[in-house]
Amino acid sequence: MTGAAWGANRRRFLQGTTAASLSAMAGFPAQALGTRRPNILFVLADDLRWDGVGFLNGLVETPNLDRLAGQGVVFDSCFVTTSICCTSRASIQTGTFARRHQVWDFDTRLGADLQAQTYPRLLRQSGYRTGYFGKYGIADGGPDGSHDPYPALLEDFDEIASFDDYYGETDVERREHHSLRVGGFAEAFLRRQDERPFCLSLGFKAPHAKDNGDPVMGPYVAEPDMLAEYSHTDFVPTETMTEAAFDALPPFLQRSEARRRWQQRFSTPELWQDSVRKYFALVSGIDRQLGRLLNVLEETGQWQDTLVIFTSDNGYLLGDYGLEGKWFGFEGSIRIPLVMAGAGIARTGRVAAPVLNVDFAPTMLAMAGLAAPPTMQGRDLSPFLAGAATPAGWRSDFLYEHYLPGLYHYSRGMESFLPSSEGVRGERYTYIRYPRQPDDNEMLFDRLADPDEMNDISETADPALLQAMRHRADQLIAEAGGAA
Repeated sequence: MTGAAWGANRRRFLQGTTAASLSAMAGFPAQALGTRRPNILFVLADDLRWDGVGFLNGLVETPNLDRLAGQGVVFDSCFVTTSICCTSRASIQTGTFARRHQVWDFDTRLGADLQAQTYPRLLRQSGYRTGYFGKYGIADGGPDGSHDPYPALLEDFDEIASFDDYYGETDVERREHHSLRVGGFAEAFLRRQDERPFCLSLGFKAPHAKDNGDPVMGPYVAEPDMLAEYSHTDFVPTETMTEAAFDALPPFLQRSEARRRWQQRFSTPELWQDSVRKYFALVSGIDRQLGRLLNVLEETGQWQDTLVIFTSDNGYLLGDYGLEGKWFGFEGSIRIPLVMAGAGIARTGRVAAPVLNVDFAPTMLAMAGLAAPPTMQGRDLSPFLAGAATPAGWRSDFLYEHYLPGLYHYSRGMESFLPSSEGVRGERYTYIRYPRQPDDNEMLFDRLADPDEMNDISETADPALLQAMRHRADQLIAEAGGAA
């Protein structure tokens, strides 16, 4: 969608916005951090790959997010340390690697010691009004995640509503999509002002697939009007979305759950096109609610005091390598968008240094004038917001790890369902190993020569290089502490 059609669709997104508010939003000023501690609006998408936003992909309609990106700081190299919803969200809450927080599955809660050190708990204790609406994603109950939050969360949040299904069981007319409900709760929270600064965290379900399918939309439950915006958009598969890319995978990945889901969602050109359109329509639905909330911040005079952070809990393979989902250490699975704009931003532009999801919590604490507790393993990103150079000693690589030891409810063994993996992503090379696979369990990619990670060179590379990558992975695992 380009040219006039693209511009027209951008205008339709903003129907109902007042002319005055539009004028104000058109040029959100970068704000220097004053004496008041900033409000924080933390917006988390679910399974949104790094290039699934308009300012990086012209076919994706996210005008509100694009505006924030133009007025704030875009982190071009943001990654998760474990690519699955529950584990990544625990890392975001605590600023720790999975080996420390031990949330490897959907049923495990944070331990009491780390629950007491989450960013919302610490902010609330320091005088912030805190809220969470949408998919919490850490041991939040049954298949739809709709029951009351467990008691410890009531110490983290002044207000919380945890819900996970795209449409509620009683919403037979499908009037309130998950994204709309998140926006409604959030708007009410923002309009209930008091003397305290706020930290509002939002967990959108979009664009996560509904694993057991939806009777109307199938796996990707887009809002119908958002889907209509993509009815004439033709997406083109990348080189990674070919049979050749699949054929290059080791057999244990070819037989994994990621391939079975690919067959359900991407296995024909028509099915792929339909799934991708719905996936990005879900992203556009998030953007619509983001625009709604930016309007509220402007209307209520809170924008100048609010730092907005937009990101995702992990990446997503849209048929890359003949697979669907995340889980593995490929770039499309672990790389996510990250934009920060509003209060506390002394510069605009882009940051190339590698940053991680474990950095979000210490950054929010730092922006509130709080020191991160010793439990947190992430780093404060606020120097980048202040226009400083990359701090001395900044990371040049990081540990990736993914294990699912607790998902015993699957009938097949976990190592055939989703093979465990660990490794290191460095400045040039990505090293991934599958420690519970008996043979040919290593992959090495030279991203300088092979940015799409298509050619595994583990058997042809200099043995010294391979040994160095193994050693570095072992070193990072030891530094992270804990156990898989």
